[in-house]
Amino acid sequence: MPGNPHLSARIVLLALLAVCAAARPTQAADFNLCVRGTSLDEIRTAHLLLSVDGADIAAIAPRLGAELANHLFWQDGTEEVYGAPYDPEVCGDATASPLRLAISLTPEQGAAIAAALARGDTGALRAAVASLPAPATIVPAPVHHKDFNGTEPQVGEAVVDAEGKLRYHLMRIYYATDRRATADPAPQARFGGERGALSLGVVNVAVPRTHERGKLESPSVLKLEFSADPDKHVTLQSLTTLTPDRWRAEIAKRAVALGNPGILLFVHGYNTSFADAALRTAQVSFDLKFPGATVLFSWPSRSSLVEYTVDEQAAEWSVPDLQVVLASLATVAPGAPIYVIAHSMGNRVFTRAFKSLLEQDPSRSAPFRQLVLAAPDVDADVFRREIGPAILGKGPRVTLYASSNDKALAASRGVHGGYHRLGESGRDLVVLRGLDTVDASTVSTELLGHSYYQDSGTVMSDLVYLIRRSLTPEQREKFALQRVSDAALGLYWRFKPQQ
Repeated sequence: MPGNPHLSARIVLLALLAVCAAARPTQAADFNLCVRGTSLDEIRTAHLLLSVDGADIAAIAPRLGAELANHLFWQDGTEEVYGAPYDPEVCGDATASPLRLAISLTPEQGAAIAAALARGDTGALRAAVASLPAPATIVPAPVHHKDFNGTEPQVGEAVVDAEGKLRYHLMRIYYATDRRATADPAPQARFGGERGALSLGVVNVAVPRTHERGKLESPSVLKLEFSADPDKHVTLQSLTTLTPDRWRAEIAKRAVALGNPGILLFVHGYNTSFADAALRTAQVSFDLKFPGATVLFSWPSRSSLVEYTVDEQAAEWSVPDLQVVLASLATVAPGAPIYVIAHSMGNRVFTRAFKSLLEQDPSRSAPFRQLVLAAPDVDADVFRREIGPAILGKGPRVTLYASSNDKALAASRGVHGGYHRLGESGRDLVVLRGLDTVDASTVSTELLGHSYYQDSGTVMSDLVYLIRRSLTPEQREKFALQRVSDAALGLYWRFKPQQ
């Protein structure tokens, strides 16, 4: 059927009008932006004041600002960039000194950049940005330090001293806990180990400038350190309770802002206080360079080695509360992915809560992208028969980290009559369809070998690929994993022997 000549002429006319509009010189326009650049190894977020003269780029200012920041301030060091109007909850304190940039564009340059964006041609876009003339003004934030100059990689909000030198990164961790609140106003002691009503809030955790991946820096008597120092140690700084609406609103904003990074949920294990759980959550989020909203679910562990059976009962008791939290997170930010890391006995709380969530409404699994079961203190037979069939193959990818060097799980096996735990490897390693089983026995561990997922740089690097890129074990083979085809167990993965 021949085309409509009048319609074709109209389309051409509209296109010419659009080109003419783009080519019309404009006065300088100012944009107050939040920009972010991300890659596997780093994340950079900055407040940018951008002034553009000569072309109307209002419709593309956030993305252009992000590309300019990446090229001019970050030396093209990030893989993906995002921009949005400035928001202090996402981009930091408005009183802090922002990056400043003034640039002139010809109408043709503005049109070329807009066209590359419309086509989704990142290569052409970056080439166009790189070919622009030198800016009239380029001012980095006046922060100076050999490891931080205002444009270096950072996670969380940078806290600086009077001279502008970086002291520590402030991580914002949203919590949900069914621990009973105490009368102690100190954030470290606000929640104890008794059962209580579900409450919500946020904690700020300082991660020092000198932090090393896989470490949880704390005071050492050997170094004559008798109290936590945020310049040296991962430290709980403050705690604020939030209403459910406020809690959801803040999480939603951070989950979708600047690239829809999503939500990271951490569920701690046995013998863990609320404060220690908050510190570990901040460390894991920082080491993963996770740019979205990080959430801690803290159940009422007594934080005592001799209260194992009490913790077991508390974990079982907390399942309905975590189910409520999972249901809330599943609807808090439609389209935002959710990643879960559960450790040790926390896997009992999480797997049963997730199982109940899916039984109540299978569609709730949609936003969950990756579920990580780290050193799970769960009966392996119960998982095979009851839990696995209910949660595997239901949408999210499920990864199991297990080890034959886990002395804590060996002790748990003894307590439970010799029944193997899901987090143990060897001949009883659990390998199931829909479960990515990774044997971590080859990685170096601390004394008990139970916290290797957060203490080992090797495992943490694998988690980065898993959480930040959603890579399958086959895709992670070129990094630290190698496949094992066992005639009895089937196909699973293990970490390559360390050199």
